[in-house]
Amino acid sequence: MDHNFISTYAWPGRLHTGFGASGLVGEEANRLEARQVFIVADPAIVAAGLLEPVTASLQKAGLAYVVYDKVKPDPDIESVEAGNRAFQESEADLIVGVGGGSGIDTAKGIRLLAGGGGRIADYDLYLGEQARPVPAHMPPLIAIPTTAGTGSEVTMWAVITDPVRKLKLAVGDDRLISTVGLVDPGLMLSLPPYLTAGTGMDALTHCIESYVSTTHHPILDGMTLQGIEMIGRNLRTAVAQGANRSARQEMALAATIGGIALNCKWGGACHSLAHQLSTFANVHHGVANALMLPHQMAFSLTGALEKYAQVGQALGAPQHGSLRQRAERAVEAVRELVADLGLPTQLHEVGVTEEMIPEMAKNAYIDTSWLTNPRTISEAEMAQLYRQVY
Repeated sequence: MDHNFISTYAWPGRLHTGFGASGLVGEEANRLEARQVFIVADPAIVAAGLLEPVTASLQKAGLAYVVYDKVKPDPDIESVEAGNRAFQESEADLIVGVGGGSGIDTAKGIRLLAGGGGRIADYDLYLGEQARPVPAHMPPLIAIPTTAGTGSEVTMWAVITDPVRKLKLAVGDDRLISTVGLVDPGLMLSLPPYLTAGTGMDALTHCIESYVSTTHHPILDGMTLQGIEMIGRNLRTAVAQGANRSARQEMALAATIGGIALNCKWGGACHSLAHQLSTFANVHHGVANALMLPHQMAFSLTGALEKYAQVGQALGAPQHGSLRQRAERAVEAVRELVADLGLPTQLHEVGVTEEMIPEMAKNAYIDTSWLTNPRTISEAEMAQLYRQVY
């Protein structure tokens, strides 16, 4: 190991976790000296009544608010820029993002444009030195997740779709991390089984890919392994028994752990591959990860045998045999979990066609999440992995 390195950690801002945490939004908004609050949520969140504890808390705190409920799944450039125009018209000085990754990423994108102006694509990290810098001054953001998946309440990026180029843009840096995160498992009790499974696999992918990443951040390793173990013990229960409070709480915490780990250690080839399934075939991001994760792990094993063996142990796989055998059991443990959750296992099941594969592989290679993959991967190998899963 090279000891001549410096590890830099991007930690979340103020974070409250536990049942009822969403009811602290009014108190936190007052602490931030807000006058008018702009709530960002998708129509399903509003229809499910999940905004009620949020608005009740703001009312109790004596704060005015407006609700912007035009969030789209996998938010695109136009939807984020439309949200910013609504924010400007509202004259609000605090943003509250409520929802899964789409809602909170939309809120982050609005926040970024509110502080820095321009177009959201100007901030794309993949532009390198040409990317517009994240502004030092932006409206504060309170993020309230309603799924245990993305960890977006503590991550430094927003992922925005460019529908023309069929690419996922990543915008942000550590300045975009939410000012406050309120992780309330009570908001997740009514999440349907399929979405519970998909978002849970997203959290697991974050934890596994971060853990085996080539980026060296030893302080996070123990915490990330704990996140993997928590998901292995609780995701099946959360899917089978949606009202199980213990399982929901453990999954919510594990998703937050995955987000913190992703901040510092980046991801891997699974994310590069999964992003294209969403842009080309509208596959839910967590389901896309579930489709690709076992195959990406099997491909990557030789680059991190010891760490994959530890992943297998965290997931409860048997620990006898050689290091290679124990690492391979991590792949099998993930395959078994996906099967138990009832998620699709082949690309043709979710609307992907063979004709899409060459362009998906091209875009997956452009998506540089793979740069920290434990085994280097080429565009041709990405296409091969897609064909394996097809």
